[in-house]
Amino acid sequence: IMASGCLGILIPPSIMLILMASYSPVSVGALFAGALVPGVMLGAMYALYVLVICFVKPSYGPPVPAAERAEVSTGQLLVMLAKYVLPPMSLILGVLGALFTGVATATEASAIGVGIAFLLFLIFGDRKLSTCFKTLIDAGKTTTMVMLVLVGATAFTGVFSRGGGMQVINDLVMAMPGGTVGALLFMFALVFVLGMFLDWTGIVLLSFPIMLPIVADMGIDVLWFVVMVAVVLQTSFLTPPFGYALFYMKGVAPKGVEIVDLYKAVLPFVALIVLACVLMAFFPVLITGLPSALLGY
Repeated sequence: IMASGCLGILIPPSIMLILMASYSPVSVGALFAGALVPGVMLGAMYALYVLVICFVKPSYGPPVPAAERAEVSTGQLLVMLAKYVLPPMSLILGVLGALFTGVATATEASAIGVGIAFLLFLIFGDRKLSTCFKTLIDAGKTTTMVMLVLVGATAFTGVFSRGGGMQVINDLVMAMPGGTVGALLFMFALVFVLGMFLDWTGIVLLSFPIMLPIVADMGIDVLWFVVMVAVVLQTSFLTPPFGYALFYMKGVAPKGVEIVDLYKAVLPFVALIVLACVLMAFFPVLITGLPSALLGY
């Protein structure tokens, strides 16, 4: 649950990718297309791991007791599908379809998403003004949080640059043994370590102004690099000591499940994220293939 829940910041439409696009020369549509295959691939890797571990240790995934099983007809399943799966899928496909087909820009696609969401609210929601008001307040809080972090990160980057910090970091990265490969490993490792202590928003706003010029100077595909960072940042929710997903899960976990148990349980999924990064490093087409086919990137 912790690992798959974090895929929300990677699989489009994702607020993280939108923020990354605003700090990079890559468009939102290209980032959405580039992150789609890695996101689905990670989800498939998680599912495969769960299947294997439950096959090896059946006690990890015991069957539902017969007394708790509900007999559901095919008609009921179809109704549940129409009510709980199709509406969010229509929202996702509406936004991504508008972007990938070139019908709308990122800003226009967001307006399309709001329109579809409001229509779904009128059809499936409670249609109360209080719910709309609460949604607007929550959206305002999120926007304000991102903007405040943006202001602080911009101020930090300005002072850091004027003080010569950019050149120091550039020299440090370029001096890494192994040339381009060593420099990339250093930057990805730095993002991984920062993810243990900072939120992804702060990491993106602080690291992109420093790293992206270096990546461009080395002749590396910026789209590939940004998506790789997005995948590495999946670990920021899972790695102790400050993984958000760990504390969210601890708040709802059954009695007897301690935070240390969650630390141990999440390690295989962090390893799968690292494995996915290795695969994308050896096969960049996993990232660049879809943007090239859909958008001619």
